[in-house]
Amino acid sequence: MILESITLNNFGLYAGRQTIDLTPPSRDKPIILLGGMNGGGKTTFLDALQLCFFGPHAKTSSRGSTAYRDYLSSSIYRGAANQEASIEIRFRYMVEGNEDKYRLSRSWRRGNGNCKESFVVLKNGRREDVLAQNWASQVDEFLPLNIAHLFLFDGEQIERYASGDESRSLIGAGIHGLLGIDLVDQLEKDLRVYERQKRTETRDDAVRAAIATVERGLRDLRSRVDELTQQRAALLAHKIDRKRKTLAMIEVSYKKLGGFLYERRTEIEHELQAAERVVEEGAEALREFAAGPLPMLLVRDLLESAASRDQQEEDARRARELFEVLRHRDQEVLEHLRSESVEKDAVSSLAEYFEADRGRRRSLGQQETALNLLPNVRNDLCGLLENGFEQLLAASTQHLAAQGKARQRVANARIEHDSVPTSDVISEVVAERQTTKTEIAALEVQYAGIGEEICRLGREIERKEQSLTRLVRDEVADQGNADDQERILRHIDRVRTTLGEFRLAVIARHVRRIERLVLESYQQLLRKESLIASLSIDPASFAITITGRDGKVLDADRLSAGERQLLAVSLLWGLAKASGRPLPTAIDTPLGRLDTAHRMNLVERYFPFASHQMLLLSTDEELTGEYLDRLQPWIGRTYTLAYDDNAERTRVVPGYFDSKEMP
Repeated sequence: MILESITLNNFGLYAGRQTIDLTPPSRDKPIILLGGMNGGGKTTFLDALQLCFFGPHAKTSSRGSTAYRDYLSSSIYRGAANQEASIEIRFRYMVEGNEDKYRLSRSWRRGNGNCKESFVVLKNGRREDVLAQNWASQVDEFLPLNIAHLFLFDGEQIERYASGDESRSLIGAGIHGLLGIDLVDQLEKDLRVYERQKRTETRDDAVRAAIATVERGLRDLRSRVDELTQQRAALLAHKIDRKRKTLAMIEVSYKKLGGFLYERRTEIEHELQAAERVVEEGAEALREFAAGPLPMLLVRDLLESAASRDQQEEDARRARELFEVLRHRDQEVLEHLRSESVEKDAVSSLAEYFEADRGRRRSLGQQETALNLLPNVRNDLCGLLENGFEQLLAASTQHLAAQGKARQRVANARIEHDSVPTSDVISEVVAERQTTKTEIAALEVQYAGIGEEICRLGREIERKEQSLTRLVRDEVADQGNADDQERILRHIDRVRTTLGEFRLAVIARHVRRIERLVLESYQQLLRKESLIASLSIDPASFAITITGRDGKVLDADRLSAGERQLLAVSLLWGLAKASGRPLPTAIDTPLGRLDTAHRMNLVERYFPFASHQMLLLSTDEELTGEYLDRLQPWIGRTYTLAYDDNAERTRVVPGYFDSKEMP
């Protein structure tokens, strides 16, 4: 089977009609590489493959318990003008040497509160309505649903295959689907139904009436549960989600109008008043400070001049006071020298000196005195000039800086205060916002109530089923063909036992081959021949047992994370080989959570050889650098799923991220 192309039209994030050519250009280049950021449409691409092939039975990532038609409706691109979407896949399939070409087209349209789907199949260009009508049973010829997970899977999830209890259930499901054991399981279910019918036939009218009543009640309860489930899904999709989107738009308008400031209006008012009080207190402190010696800073030069003048006047006063004292002293000194018969020249020289000194002092003492400062005033002036001015300047600077900050705080608070919208401006949006919130709360209560009712009905269904089982099991028919019924029931038990033995025999017969293929795949990926010698799968529990070269059992949980991931890949690879079907493989997030040491193992030993057509959907942090270089010889086509945040849409462009398209 070869997937030739897929066309996505308004599906999920893929706006408009976009076609991707998936045909490998040659056998040597089987890999089709699609790059995309997280949330850019990689998983949606994988969902599109499953949805087109399997329709309502597709195991897509985002459907969950949503009703199929609701899921189709929600997957239409939001901006689609015609409210319709479609997926088209072209593929080739070889049967007995003849190759046929198929085109699957699954489209749906939303309108009048519902969603209508159309499915068309073309074979070699001719429309095949019968094939389309019976596609649910015919698709297994091309891609069986029960083994699809072996070929279409998420790389981040496959490690579960190699860990604990979950690996057993997943491996069991894979082996059951691979070997067709699900037919045996269905036969056992049919036997149980037949046994119940046969046991019912043996009951009297009262018991039959009781059973009929319980079965009627069960049907009504299940119908009610289905109705409530659809009602809850519709409530979420058509009412709650819409109201939430409406609220989001209202919140944007509310924010633009200053709604969050409006909510804080009382707090903002208090902040403005507090800031204004601080300014007033600072102004009062400045006034008190200015009432002291601070104004003297304005006449500092005059004060320094007055201090200098006062010093000069003080020197003049002292000169006047000393003049007479020095005149008398000089006369006494000269007379004493003459009496001691000192040489006349020396006495004359000294007399001249004394006369000149007195002359200077007489001249200094004759200067005019105007200030005549008192000693205490002189001391205050000196103290102010020496230290007081610097202290006053520092204190005033500190006061002014604090007042400036306080005024800036007032300015900021006033801007915020003036930005608060009035109730007239915002009242309509506030009312609409509150109304929408109330409506959402009421819808969520209704949604929760429906969920509780579904749970209650589920418990009621469980009780009625238990009651029905007791009625069927405990009462034995006592009339008519009791012996014949007993024989049939006995044979039913034997057939059930035989089916169980047959299941184990079929699994045991084929599981050895699966073990060999899984072991070969694991050794090829790991290339640690000394690590394991054998691998076995229990036919009953599907538990994996790994034996090392030393003969000791290796616990899978004790393997490194990378080795467990490779073991999980080996399980899928081995099961895929065992299916004997040449099917394409598609892997989302191919390197998953692998560490660097083990990523190269997948790049070199798995991707190029796992399938004749390998679709890899990678982020920009996985297949890059050396990994991309090693893989490039096998890459046939490359694309980038380019997501536009503004338009909320994904475009498919040639080439892998920023690189040019590979040949």
